[in-house]
Amino acid sequence: MNRKILSAAVLAASVAPFSAIAAQDISYRYVEAEYVVQDVDMYEDDDAFDNVIEDVDDGDGFKVGASFAFTNNLFIFGNYAQTQADFTFINDNAALVPDDVDVKTLQLGLGYFAPINMNTDFVVRAAYMDVDYGEFASGGQDQDVTDPDTTFGDVWDDLNEDSSDGYFVDAGVRAQTVEWLELGGGVRYTDLDSGDDFSVFGNALFEINQNLGINLTASIGDNLSSYGLGFRYSM
Repeated sequence: MNRKILSAAVLAASVAPFSAIAAQDISYRYVEAEYVVQDVDMYEDDDAFDNVIEDVDDGDGFKVGASFAFTNNLFIFGNYAQTQADFTFINDNAALVPDDVDVKTLQLGLGYFAPINMNTDFVVRAAYMDVDYGEFASGGQDQDVTDPDTTFGDVWDDLNEDSSDGYFVDAGVRAQTVEWLELGGGVRYTDLDSGDDFSVFGNALFEINQNLGINLTASIGDNLSSYGLGFRYSM
């Protein structure tokens, strides 16, 4: 899957026209903040989550991000999101134990853009990604969770201390459809320590004026999905 997506991105880049500027009215210099809802399903190949019921679900919180174009075709970007999610697991007595956990996501990366036509850009990005889960404990003590040999609490602490590092690559387009509306979308491959994921993403930027816009975003994958609504200030 990883090789297929990278090959598709390279092929798209090879046929995209090279230009010294972005498509008309599309900016790669901006800051943004938004309210987000995030749904993180547990990865099936991670034995640490054998007792978890389905997923870390219904998390909401905030996200902040920025992008800066430093050449005619390259930009750097970063995002930080923090959400609080419901969490349920089965203890040794087969009882359901509800709790919650903070999900903290950091992304730092590099992007390339080139105009396809006067109003549309092809965009490809690659980024380091770090997803941390806040320390989990039921009743405040790790040994209260499961057996004394390898407690679930200890495993959860290790996840928090040894962050789930990885990366993502994506490819898509940004298009200025009308004067007040920019649309974007594409495909993304994410590879973390705890598993990998393939997703589609999109956004609609409703431009109040030349600088300020309301941004509606969505990213939908097998294991990680998020939805957001916020403001973007373009420079």
